[in-house]
Amino acid sequence: MFDQLSQPDSGRSTETSAATAEFFKTVDRELEQGIVAPRIFNDPELYAHELERIFARCWCFVAHESEIPMPGDYVLRYIGEDQFIVVRDEDGEIRVLFNKCTHRGSPVCRVEKGNSSHFRCPYHSWVFKNNGDWSGAPYRKKAYKKLDAAAWGLRAAPHVDSVHGLVFASLDPDAPTLDEYLGDMRWYLDVLLGLNDQGMRAIGEPHRWRVPANWKSAADNVMADAYHVPSLHRSAEEVGMFPNIEAGGAGPQGVSRHVYFDEGHGMIINDGFFPPPWHRSGFPPEVAETFQTGHLTPEQRLFVENHSATTFLIFPNLGLIRVPAAPHPDAPPMVFTYLRLLQPVGPDTLENWNWTLGWDSAPEGFNEDAYVAGLSMHGPAGILEQDDPVAWAGAPVAGKSVFARKSGMRLNFQLGLDGMSDYDEDSGWQFPGRATTSALGEAPQRAFYRRWLREISTANNGAGQENQQ
Repeated sequence: MFDQLSQPDSGRSTETSAATAEFFKTVDRELEQGIVAPRIFNDPELYAHELERIFARCWCFVAHESEIPMPGDYVLRYIGEDQFIVVRDEDGEIRVLFNKCTHRGSPVCRVEKGNSSHFRCPYHSWVFKNNGDWSGAPYRKKAYKKLDAAAWGLRAAPHVDSVHGLVFASLDPDAPTLDEYLGDMRWYLDVLLGLNDQGMRAIGEPHRWRVPANWKSAADNVMADAYHVPSLHRSAEEVGMFPNIEAGGAGPQGVSRHVYFDEGHGMIINDGFFPPPWHRSGFPPEVAETFQTGHLTPEQRLFVENHSATTFLIFPNLGLIRVPAAPHPDAPPMVFTYLRLLQPVGPDTLENWNWTLGWDSAPEGFNEDAYVAGLSMHGPAGILEQDDPVAWAGAPVAGKSVFARKSGMRLNFQLGLDGMSDYDEDSGWQFPGRATTSALGEAPQRAFYRRWLREISTANNGAGQENQQ
């Protein structure tokens, strides 16, 4: 089980070795006990399976609709390690096009964002429309008299859909619909992002920076880890940016509960940071009065009136952070909304992508302050952001450690398991998902790793086949 691992080419279809198949059985058994082998955080073979069986099969977030509002607008994004052009074509439809020419494989787009009706390969000048169709080539009438143009367009994600401005794509031809994939997480997206017809928009460009950590460490953190806040982020309280961080903020004694799903999605739920007239989720009156909840169900309106999510994760790697922070030391705390994509770039490296979301209905002053508050906490130089990578960087080191492997070292995910802490299922929770009585536990993380194991231990059933246009 702990033999040296092979180094497969992560770009090729992967087969599970006998040793790794046995390892999957061990992971399955040990997850029931709340323990995990460090190997999963730094292993080339497992990472190859993740690229093929998770990122090439699940629905993955690629952009916010507000980034490409006009026909021809595009941005470059990634699914796994593959680069795609996310573009609104001339008919207004959003396409997710593989950024490789079908002639020699060169990228047809080299600019991070822009507007274009066509994409031209620099090698031989093959040209493609912004819907992916093959459009032409030099000396076309002489060189390609019999070319079947319909067969040589850019490869495209077979499924693209959006919800409340969040654009997702799946590379699996046999994928369920986005609504089916999200399940009851869609219910929570309605109450978090769908509070009025104007919706939310991305403010500025996404910030990106690399972290020496495995993407799963960041995913289970942003999804539900309130336990680390009082210790790892104590400095935010000391400098006045996050007053009373343990009892009144994001620590396990300050937030209310976890809500999670067997599909690997999960969140931290808070019953309100601020008293009236502030909105329960922390928005000031001038923002909250623009919310329109008539289209929500009675249960959703009840949730909006009494609860909000502090963080969430949509499996595999899209997070949201909505917590209060002061835009400067003399200002009162205010709520900001961050999208965070935990983009893998190797078994031991991830790239954080951060978008600040603002309400189109809100005063610009609020959105500007929220942008600053978010950057101060979770931007590339944010106060909290300086802490997390230091902690996350340990798992990949342990994951490749000879001693960790030979000694049988395991990582503990037992918080809240079998009476370990004051943490039980909340039988009175009247909304979707499995709720807990506090945040002093790790049930969502254990569900996340069970979903991770189901995906990477199951061979593809069509996702590896060619997507013929």
